[in-house]
Amino acid sequence: MTHSYEHRQSGAALLVALIMLLVSTLLGLASIRGTTLNEKMSSNMYDRSLSYQAAESALRAAEVALAADTTLGTDCTNINERCPPIPANTFSTSDVTGWEDVDASYLVNEDLLGASPQYYIEKMGEVGGSAGLDQINDPLCKSYNPPSGCIPPPAAQFRITARSGVPAADGRSVVALQITVEQNL
Repeated sequence: MTHSYEHRQSGAALLVALIMLLVSTLLGLASIRGTTLNEKMSSNMYDRSLSYQAAESALRAAEVALAADTTLGTDCTNINERCPPIPANTFSTSDVTGWEDVDASYLVNEDLLGASPQYYIEKMGEVGGSAGLDQINDPLCKSYNPPSGCIPPPAAQFRITARSGVPAADGRSVVALQITVEQNL
């Protein structure tokens, strides 16, 4: 008396195998999606890092230019025409008025950045100088007579805005940095 198994099987193994195949496919797709997202985030961080370094080099270039010539930049000392906190065309893709390109001696990789870093200088006015809070013991004040009434030399105050390059339509990261510099006159 032999029984035929063909009549007793209901196809459960096939159903379980298809469900397991579906689950493993979904896990594979989720891991591919996660890996792709991580790669995009990593490349964005790399692009941002390059842009930040380029903006820093533009700040240094502007400081060197100011040390050589304190007449540079836009004059913001007129009380009726105050300069905005950042230049109006900082993130403009077409208007580069007032922006100076950094020269090649600052070793920026324009091929990776897609543009040359730039800086914008604004003269904010004149201040009392950079003798510091402890004027009596300050080395700059010790050279003046009399030291008890030390008045530091006048200084011009500049605001430097630097950007990693002209914003482009390709979606590359653009970093803008800003510092304030005093130059003794």
